[in-house]
Amino acid sequence: MQDGYWPFHLFGATFVSDAEAQQYVFEQWESEPPESATEAGYSAWEDRNPTWRLAEELEFHMDPDFVEFPGSLEDVITKIRCPEERALVSSKAAEFTHFIMVGLDAIWGDRRSSSTQVEPVVRLPESTVAITYLGKFN
Repeated sequence: MQDGYWPFHLFGATFVSDAEAQQYVFEQWESEPPESATEAGYSAWEDRNPTWRLAEELEFHMDPDFVEFPGSLEDVITKIRCPEERALVSSKAAEFTHFIMVGLDAIWGDRRSSSTQVEPVVRLPESTVAITYLGKFN
């Protein structure tokens, strides 16, 4: 990222609102149990939290620190180095209301793998019911 452009996967999506999109894109946490909660109750809360639809649908273990929800198409375009890739994204933009940027460093494990060892991720992200994979940039 020496020149200020970071490598990322880009997804397009159509959500009713920014709030709905944020529920999908970012981790969601239930309220923490009160101090009076039992150890079992607290443990159950830990097991349920966080939920993260984006990571669940992509079937990757991911780091939320490298996921961005840009405010506009222009915010996405300014983060793409290559003019041809900017034009490609611009040509597809009308199909979507929202974009999601997932840094290459965000994905650290494949939930589809049957191995108990952390292995390098070899597959690219794919489109899901909720989002369309637009490619890898920079």
